[in-house]
Amino acid sequence: MANNNSEKMQEQITLAKRMFIAGCFGLPWLWICNVLYFRSRVFQPLVFLDYWPGHIPPPTVGQVGNNNVQEPSVEEQLNKMELKKWVKRSTSGAVIVMGVFIAWIITFQTNKEFFGPNWLVVDETEASQSGW
Repeated sequence: MANNNSEKMQEQITLAKRMFIAGCFGLPWLWICNVLYFRSRVFQPLVFLDYWPGHIPPPTVGQVGNNNVQEPSVEEQLNKMELKKWVKRSTSGAVIVMGVFIAWIITFQTNKEFFGPNWLVVDETEASQSGW
């Protein structure tokens, strides 16, 4: 059972690592998918996503209702730290890329008259004729 659990954790680490590397190659939306998929294993439960206010939050991984829960082994802790490393890298990358993207949108929308007509898909004369 422990071997099967270790193999499953290694598969999760490999998936998180691959999603992070794919995000580095121009698919930053995979970072967001990575964070959302592994969020419950790495971060604490969030109100409105995992449970409603006034209700008891669900138990986190490794926290079960019975009292005879074994302490996680060193290998399990190392695997969890490795998974956490890749998910946190994806989180950082997604936050940085989204910040740059939003900054670009704000900059372009507030200063589009200074960018010139070559930056726009539709010419200003066509825009006035079409209503867009």
